[in-house]
Amino acid sequence: MELIFINFIIYAQIILLTFIGGGHTELQYFIRTPRNTSVAEGDTAVLVCQVGNLKGRVQWTKDGLTLGFDRELPGFPRYRVLGQDSQGRYNLQISEASVIDDSKYECQVGPASGNPPIRAGAFLRVLLPPTRIELVGQGEGARLERRENERVEVTCKVWNARPAAEIVWLRNNVPIVDNVEVKNEIIDGTIAKRKTTVSTIKFSARSGDNQASYVCEAVHGGLRGQSKRANFMLSVQYPPERPEIIGYIEGETIRMGQTVSLVCESYGGNPLATIIWYKNGQRIDHSYTTMGSKSKNVLRFVAGPDDNKAKYRCEASNSMLAAPLVAEVVMSVQFAPDKVTITGAGTARINDSVTLTCETSNSNPASSIQWVVGGRIQQAAFTRNDTSEEGGWITTSNITIPISNTDRNKEISCYANNFALSTTKVQTHKIKVLYPPDDLSITGYSEGDILPEGTERRIKCTAVSGNPLPTLEWTAGGEPIADAVVDTGASDSFVSSEITIKVDRTDNAKIYECRGKNEANPDTPVIKNFKMAVEFPPRVLTITVDPEKPVEGKSAVLTCVTDTSNPNVTMRWRHNGEVLTSTDSSTKEGPFGGVITTNVLQIDVTTKHVGAVFTCEAEHLASQTTVHNSTILTIKYRPQFSGGKEEFQIEEGKSSVLSIGVNAYPEVSLDDYTWEKKVDPPIRIPRLNRTVSGTRIASEGGSLTLNDVSLSDAGVYVLKVKNEVGTSELKVKVAILHPPRFLDSVTVVEVDKGMPAEIKCLVDATPLTNSTLKWNRKDFDFGKKSRTRMEETGSVLTLVNVTESDSGEFTCVANNGVPAKKPVQITKTFYLLVRHQPKIDKSPGFSKAGSNRGEEAKLVCQASGANNITFFWQKEGQQLATPTQMKKSSKYRTTTEKPNPLLWESTLFIQDVGSSDYGSYKCVATNVLGSDEHTIVLDVKSHPDPPVDLHSTGVTYKSVTLAWQPGFDGGFAQAYRLRIMKTGSQHYFYVEVNPSDATTYEVADLQPSTEYTFHIMAYNKKGESNYTSTPVKATTASNPPPESREISTALEAELEDVSLLIVMCVSVAGVVLVILNVVLVLCFIRKRLQATELKGSLTEGTSSSASSKSATIEMFVGSSYNDTMGDTLSEVSDRSSTYFHPADHRHHHHSQEEYLDDPHDGPARTYLIDNRSRYGTRHGDGQGGGGGAPLPSLYGTMPRHQHNQYSYDEDLSRQRFIHSLDSEDHLQHPYGFHSSGPSAAGIPGASSQQFASGLPRTRAPYSAQFDYNDLPPPPTPPPELSVLPPNSLGMGGGMSAVPPPPPPANYQNIYPRYNGPAAGGPQTGWKPGSRFGDV
Repeated sequence: MELIFINFIIYAQIILLTFIGGGHTELQYFIRTPRNTSVAEGDTAVLVCQVGNLKGRVQWTKDGLTLGFDRELPGFPRYRVLGQDSQGRYNLQISEASVIDDSKYECQVGPASGNPPIRAGAFLRVLLPPTRIELVGQGEGARLERRENERVEVTCKVWNARPAAEIVWLRNNVPIVDNVEVKNEIIDGTIAKRKTTVSTIKFSARSGDNQASYVCEAVHGGLRGQSKRANFMLSVQYPPERPEIIGYIEGETIRMGQTVSLVCESYGGNPLATIIWYKNGQRIDHSYTTMGSKSKNVLRFVAGPDDNKAKYRCEASNSMLAAPLVAEVVMSVQFAPDKVTITGAGTARINDSVTLTCETSNSNPASSIQWVVGGRIQQAAFTRNDTSEEGGWITTSNITIPISNTDRNKEISCYANNFALSTTKVQTHKIKVLYPPDDLSITGYSEGDILPEGTERRIKCTAVSGNPLPTLEWTAGGEPIADAVVDTGASDSFVSSEITIKVDRTDNAKIYECRGKNEANPDTPVIKNFKMAVEFPPRVLTITVDPEKPVEGKSAVLTCVTDTSNPNVTMRWRHNGEVLTSTDSSTKEGPFGGVITTNVLQIDVTTKHVGAVFTCEAEHLASQTTVHNSTILTIKYRPQFSGGKEEFQIEEGKSSVLSIGVNAYPEVSLDDYTWEKKVDPPIRIPRLNRTVSGTRIASEGGSLTLNDVSLSDAGVYVLKVKNEVGTSELKVKVAILHPPRFLDSVTVVEVDKGMPAEIKCLVDATPLTNSTLKWNRKDFDFGKKSRTRMEETGSVLTLVNVTESDSGEFTCVANNGVPAKKPVQITKTFYLLVRHQPKIDKSPGFSKAGSNRGEEAKLVCQASGANNITFFWQKEGQQLATPTQMKKSSKYRTTTEKPNPLLWESTLFIQDVGSSDYGSYKCVATNVLGSDEHTIVLDVKSHPDPPVDLHSTGVTYKSVTLAWQPGFDGGFAQAYRLRIMKTGSQHYFYVEVNPSDATTYEVADLQPSTEYTFHIMAYNKKGESNYTSTPVKATTASNPPPESREISTALEAELEDVSLLIVMCVSVAGVVLVILNVVLVLCFIRKRLQATELKGSLTEGTSSSASSKSATIEMFVGSSYNDTMGDTLSEVSDRSSTYFHPADHRHHHHSQEEYLDDPHDGPARTYLIDNRSRYGTRHGDGQGGGGGAPLPSLYGTMPRHQHNQYSYDEDLSRQRFIHSLDSEDHLQHPYGFHSSGPSAAGIPGASSQQFASGLPRTRAPYSAQFDYNDLPPPPTPPPELSVLPPNSLGMGGGMSAVPPPPPPANYQNIYPRYNGPAAGGPQTGWKPGSRFGDV
């Protein structure tokens, strides 16, 4: 109401102004006004509005809501006003019209210059297409079946259109106009404000409607030219037309064999007609085809006799016919007879007469018959033609033939000729003239032949006379033989019967007979026979023993009997491969006409016959066959031992069982066993079940149990066993094995040059063999300079013509393989002293000494030689530490020691060193054979000299072993560092030598077949030496040695010996570690909470503190910060969690995979740098915090990055320092320095604890050996360099108290190593070691 009132006031003012100014201004007007418009949903609608003499502003409204004056209509993305102001065109365009756009729209022109407002409106109707169309009760594309003239009614619905859709019915895509009844109605749709149209069509089905397509189509503007249809197919059922036969005209004659095609067709009908063929009332074919509106069945056949006068009928039917429609024809076929038959006798005797009859089968026309006898035409007795029931003719003829004495087989033929068809059929009949066979013959066996058993023989019986040829039958011993093979010759010239016999012993003396007979002599067959002879060996030998169980020391009789054989056999006995002489032999008659042979052997039974095998052989010479049988004698004998050893070995302290097998018959019981130890008197070993507590040795039958044996248990043990035959005993020596123990012997042997030397290594060991003792000495040629011999108590090493170079240590190594699992190996050192004058060690390590003023100096002089050596010390020609001097003053004193028999050592001590004490000192060593001298220089303590004589002593496929001589240590304990480079690389890698005083080191985890270059330097708390100038090169092997696999196997064997106690300890330790991890996790969570609070406090800091923090960050990162960061520290702190997370280290874009297998799992003591200048900061010198130990530190120049190239590593570095700012805690630095002031390590605003919190933790095994109070101050670093914490390169391990050589401080080789501080703790990936991986 308020809006209407306001509009009313405005219009009233406009009208008033118009009247006041009327007559002076032309009024604005509409040239074109909007019209009611319809648009399909989704289309674009345009409402036209054009104003003439435009003065006011134009806008559109929608249902009274103004849309605005801007042509783009903000807030209505689909609305836009088209046209130009100069033309007054303000057409409203609505894109992608939808239901919400269905409204009344007005084009309104506001008042101006006396012009009243004008408006014009129109309605926009958005057309909503129907959602679906359907045939009620019918599926889409349904087939509707109706009979002819049956009523059809179908309803179609078009759902939910706006406005309601129209429905059009089409038949075969043509609108239906006539002969139908259509009813339409409109109802409410299932969607609000939409309508559903219902249309029903009714009509009567006609045959012409069959297969017609009916379509219900929706017509609606919202479809935008698309069609929406539903259709169904109408199938109208009606009867077909009468069938018609094509292909034969009744009365036409067809010849037999001609192919006939009869086609039956029927047109129309729904369904199409089914067509079936009948012959003489029998259905013969129901396979028909349809095409279009026609059904067809084609019957194809070859005309035969049965088709003559046959009636063929064709029937057409469908469901609309009460009875099928029929068409039929009767066939007429000419055909010849298909066969001729002769009947009459098939056999005849001489002088008989035989009558034969010839008859043809049905034919059309009738056939004529002609007889041929013996190749000549002969007249028939009579011939006649008879009609056939099948419509043709049958011809019959007779003839009589006499049989003479010259006839053998008579052949008669009957010819049936059908001249109309030019065909002839013939049948031949044979008459056999019967007479008996004359004689038979047998081949394949002759009287007197002897066949070996198992032979296969084919024997044939043949007859060449008789008509018909006789039937042959075989019998053997009066029994018929089946499976004979009968063969008849060509033209019945002979007949034979062959039998195949596999001869066996039952055929010996058997009668084989062949009989022949035919129809001429059925009761008096012709006979031929023979008697067969077979040779065969015995199959079975039977052996008997008397008595059945012979007794040792008595006689026994063995009898061997064969079964039947032909002829008889030769028999023999065998034992242990030897032929024995039999006692007696005899024969007697056996079955199948053979002979049975018996042979007897008598023996004297001894213990050798226990379990002995006696074999009886029967040799059949005729068949070259030998039959065997054996018997094992069951002898009663006294006990026999098996598995016994002359010596039984057992390790000292071990337990074992000595088992002796005992065989005896009769068998023995446990009470029949006795064990004794052979001493004087013998000691009886108790049985297990009769021992007392503490008994270590007991017996049970043939087993001797020895527990926890000692050396006293060694000796000879006797086992006695008895049975009813006698008693036996066995002696076994028990040896107690024990590892070697050295016996007292001379360890220092002193000889003159050119003399022989003999060193004896005496041991107590069981066993003691030539391989038990070995002599070792590095680089000594035992083959040329010595010989060894074994004695009862050890080994003797003899050296001939010894020289001074032979002096040294000789090691005797004893290992006799006891205990077996882990043999004990012991060594003993012997010294050979070849008398010679002293020789002082003049190596660099013994050429200098260091001491500061006020301290006690120590000069060491070492010499080798024999006999005893005396030392003198001199300075500037004056002898020092003489007895007289030592009484007057304690300034000098000396000590003389002998570190080992080969070496003498003299030490000169100088008290309270002053300036005058520095200089050269001479050490003189002398004995009876001569003297030697060496100058040693005393100087102030300093950094060490480089080592000398660096060389490779061995390589493997993944390591190189190096050795060197120490240089002067500068007066402090020194350590060593190796510098390594792979050939082809541009970077060095460094390794700390551990232990620090080692002079050999194995660099492990190298690549196979790769050359490396090595340098070495020494360092102490004062500083470092230079690296050795001469490079040492070594190449690793290409493949691992074969023994590596053996070592692996040995290690696996040792691992199997881990005790249960160790496993339990490990398990307990694991549980403790789990508990500690839980505690550490809780502490970590608490620390994170504290860090969060600290972060909040940092955010709230003042601008001055932010400035201080910014300076700290720039100090660490370098100039790149100023170019890339303009944020406050709180912003940097907040963002650090985004740029960095500990888990993201593996995605570091400055990867070092080029140098290591894994950038996080590399060795802590391996670092990739070049040797460059080193700078340090001394505490208390004005550049750092308070007093304390100095901080070894590195300076580097960070590269300046371009704008917008903020790096991951810079963020990592800032995060490390941001989290440690403003902390007032003080912490002992892991390198040993302290700070209590505002600055630590030269970093403003950072305490020592803050600085240390960012350092990776490293092991410091040598930190206690060094003191940093004497370090000189480093030079002032250039201003562009920023301070880095020591070991920030990940160079943990080795010596954390000794700074490693600095790398060039560049972005690429520093930040990839820096992992630990950013994660808030120590690095977990860097481990102490010497792994180089892919270096």
